[in-house]
Amino acid sequence: MSSHRTAHWLFWLVGGALLATVVVATLHFSEARDFVQLAEQSEPSWLLLAVLFQAATYLAQGEVLRCVGRAGRFPLRVSTVYKLSLAKLFVEQALPSAGLSGTFMLSNFLEQGGMPRVLVATAVVIDLTSYYVAYVLSLTAALIFAAVHGEASRSILVMSAVFALYAVALSAAILTLSGRGVPPWMLRVAHFRPFRSALRFLENADRGLARDSRLLIETAAFQLAIFLCDAGTVWVLLKSLGVSVSTTNVFTSFMISTLFRSVGILPGGLGSFEAASILTLKMAGVPVAAGLSATLLFRGLSFWIPMLPGLWYARRLMAQRASENDDAHRKS
Repeated sequence: MSSHRTAHWLFWLVGGALLATVVVATLHFSEARDFVQLAEQSEPSWLLLAVLFQAATYLAQGEVLRCVGRAGRFPLRVSTVYKLSLAKLFVEQALPSAGLSGTFMLSNFLEQGGMPRVLVATAVVIDLTSYYVAYVLSLTAALIFAAVHGEASRSILVMSAVFALYAVALSAAILTLSGRGVPPWMLRVAHFRPFRSALRFLENADRGLARDSRLLIETAAFQLAIFLCDAGTVWVLLKSLGVSVSTTNVFTSFMISTLFRSVGILPGGLGSFEAASILTLKMAGVPVAAGLSATLLFRGLSFWIPMLPGLWYARRLMAQRASENDDAHRKS
């Protein structure tokens, strides 16, 4: 356990060092007067819209769960799923795993809240597959736009293709295995215990509901809304700094930056996301100083500030679950 914690903190330290390196390097290629000019041109009123965009991302994430709850006749309150969305964010940022850690954390909390296990498993299947559907569609659209304007390098295209294949393969495997018995040969091959537990968990899903195309489209639309709100946040932050840039350029920059965040092993893609964002925004004509400022502001609103309530909700839910487990043990 101690070695695991040491490795975990080491990842955070490496990420922090990489982020600091990116910031220092960017400042080196900028001039102080650029930041002074940005401060003079800034319009703080735009920041409120950026905050609203970020608040909307948690509502959209919560609606994914509420869609599954309505389909399974287990209604969920908006306040409940909003808190779960914040807790999910914290777990995903603290334990980067391309969205898997936060999704399976949700399953524990939903089951703790009384949702039937079959519906919990279905919610996990729908949340994962709809996320990857929306991600692949958004990334593909961004790369097409970048390729048309000659801004997509071969390395980015290759990385995107590999991640898209991974996302499609994982989604297909999840849908195939959900609601049906796992082949014995797969359990024999799966020596990693968490992987075996995940396979067993997928068996509990409602096969018909997990393959409901209408439900998948509806939830993928909410996942797409999250990407649009995040990209919109960056665009609004640039506007607040007095920089005008097309929404398509910002969306392309954001999706490529998110790709680097997703494939990285550091918490929240620290350093890699910021570097990719600054570089792609520069390619879109955004001054380096403005790109750095907007990127850091975005990370503050989407990563650092929500981590505090996310940590609080996650710890509270885990403490509640531990208390219930202790009560169950005492009664038995």
